[in-house]
Amino acid sequence: MALKKTFEHCGVTINDGYLKVAEFSGDKTGIGFSLAFMANAKADAIKHEQFNFVPNLDGQNFIAQAYAHLKTLPEFAGAENC
Repeated sequence: MALKKTFEHCGVTINDGYLKVAEFSGDKTGIGFSLAFMANAKADAIKHEQFNFVPNLDGQNFIAQAYAHLKTLPEFAGAENC
């Protein structure tokens, strides 16, 4: 799973970039994860950003919850699953 979203990096617009949860850690009180921003699914990461959320222990797995959390943030409005 990943997200498709146009983003900018160093003044360059990356259309339909590939955003993938690269690493995560934590426990039932909080999960921290790194999001890798890539030009496409086979490219190296251009940048990483860190995010946090409180997991729902009765919900989907933590990776699916991380993507769902991202889609609630204004900067990921319009991001599509891919």
